[in-house]
Amino acid sequence: MKNWNLGRLCIAVMMSLAMLSSIAAQETPVSTADGGKAKVHAQFEALFTSITDQLTNNQQMYLNNPTSYYDFLTSTVIDLWDSSSTTRALVGKTHYKKLGEQQRGSLVAAVDQTLIRYAFEGLDSYGGQVFRVADVVVNEKQGMGWVQVLMESPIIPDINLDILIKRNDTDAWHAVDIRVKGITYVAIKKHKYREILEEQGVKALMDNLTIKNTEFFTTVCAGANNPELVGIAPC
Repeated sequence: MKNWNLGRLCIAVMMSLAMLSSIAAQETPVSTADGGKAKVHAQFEALFTSITDQLTNNQQMYLNNPTSYYDFLTSTVIDLWDSSSTTRALVGKTHYKKLGEQQRGSLVAAVDQTLIRYAFEGLDSYGGQVFRVADVVVNEKQGMGWVQVLMESPIIPDINLDILIKRNDTDAWHAVDIRVKGITYVAIKKHKYREILEEQGVKALMDNLTIKNTEFFTTVCAGANNPELVGIAPC
């Protein structure tokens, strides 16, 4: 459980930490031009360098000030995460297509907040780990790939985290899922998402996520015991 929380910490939300687990299972991306690999490597290396620096120097500040950590996540990690693709993978392509535009937007927003919650849950588990990009595999033609991140820890054995990435219409690469020890986030969560959606409907699914997120952040903000944070996300 602790290792998985550290995986959440890396992506948040980026775990929603999602991506098309079905595609990941059926297709193995193939390395192509070094230029494409170099671009992706530089993009995600900068992200994880920032994550390592921020957690090393600001962990206690983030624990005391949830708003600051929330701002950091939304300005860095979330910008590199394709939450719509993650959401589609979680509920299934068929169910996703049936949703109206407003329903899709609301569900994606709820997934976004869930990913951020995961990042908050992982914050307590941080203990000096260093994150760096170890390898990148991309398939330029299919617009899919993997970023392998090495988590070097002073207290537990090193762990490899694999981030599934997808290229969007603007030629930018975004994360859609995370794999820890062979298990992806989507693979773990999709059955529960689809069960609620099929048995109770999309509103029940959104309510389920919203209640969990609201209760969690209410507790986090109360623990910070800072009245000045009231009314500022996520408080």
